[in-house]
Amino acid sequence: MNGRMQSNAHKHNTMKTIVSLLALLGFTSPIYGSTASVAGPDNAILIVSFLFLMGVSQVGVVFCAICRLVYAQWAKPFFRLAELSTMAFAPFAIVGFLLIFTYEKELFYWLHSSADAHLSGITASWLTSEGLLYRNLYALIGFYGLSWAYVWKGIKQDRTGTTESTEVAHRKVERQLYLMSPWIITTFVLCNTFIAWDFAMMIVPASHGHQWVSTVFPIHFWFGSVFAGTAALIAFPALLGRSANSPFSERNVRQLSTLVTGFTLLWLYFYWAQFFVVWFGNLPHEFEPLWRQMYGHYAGYYWTMISGCFFIPLTALIFAYFNRSTGWMCLVALSICIGAWVNKYLMVIPIFSEDARIMDHLGQLGASLLLLIAFVAAVYGLTKRYSVYSNWELSLGPNPDR
Repeated sequence: MNGRMQSNAHKHNTMKTIVSLLALLGFTSPIYGSTASVAGPDNAILIVSFLFLMGVSQVGVVFCAICRLVYAQWAKPFFRLAELSTMAFAPFAIVGFLLIFTYEKELFYWLHSSADAHLSGITASWLTSEGLLYRNLYALIGFYGLSWAYVWKGIKQDRTGTTESTEVAHRKVERQLYLMSPWIITTFVLCNTFIAWDFAMMIVPASHGHQWVSTVFPIHFWFGSVFAGTAALIAFPALLGRSANSPFSERNVRQLSTLVTGFTLLWLYFYWAQFFVVWFGNLPHEFEPLWRQMYGHYAGYYWTMISGCFFIPLTALIFAYFNRSTGWMCLVALSICIGAWVNKYLMVIPIFSEDARIMDHLGQLGASLLLLIAFVAAVYGLTKRYSVYSNWELSLGPNPDR
């Protein structure tokens, strides 16, 4: 017993040391980065990291909604912690957007009179400062408000008894969550479509008298978040799977890896659906933004994205050895998340600089690390207040009516 307590204390001290070192790096990186001469928007890298973390965290509740719709019993151990992850980032998302909005002269240059040519052929009333603020702010509030109502329904059930008389009530809430799930997915898509338009598509300068517009781009944008967020869920069995009362097993890892494999193919499909139309049309105002990502200075970033989001996960996940292993799945998830972050990077950075380098932005990388640490700390705080498992759903067997 004493040996076990000493082991747990050692692990706790090790974790505190790691977090302290990460925090120190986060605080010192801005000091170092502030001395560098960097071209481009002052906060571009931090904005990229914000968009990535916001999208990935929102997928927690979306994952639950999808799995409840298809009645995926294997996903139940993931539900509560995935939902708490979404809610933990809610204040960062809303406050972060309002802070970014104050820098619209750099990122949202197309809102100003000097960019009138950029608005050619587009309804100018939609592209106003007030429109940008209200549509994104209301969409974020709507998504997180509905998500909290969705999450709270499940949390309340864990505060009731587990006697036989409560099963009817549990089934009723299970049905209510099922009916709410399509609305969760709809608000997520709407919210991220606005973000894709305003933070990525509209910042592409007009070329040859035309604005760059892609109807597939918002889908590619938000599905990239779904892809990375789903892969990141492997962190839950990795952290909790060895505890004595853990509901996670090899089956949960195997099912999640199967879902990630399907999402890998879907990610490539949505990317190809956009790329093929641009390539086939071969119009300068359409292919120039994509060519800027694929060739020249950013070619290495581009192939890092493709490798991280497609080649590495697909090659690994076709082998049973990898998709049954929590450790290997963590590496695959890390590859996907890096690829998804680089994808967001390529949506923003090449617009403002032809030869930007990530290491020239150590200050923003440090701030991004602090944002990640704050998010993880918020999730940890919620786990101290609420159960990490949806116990009432785990106690329910398969519904005979389904």
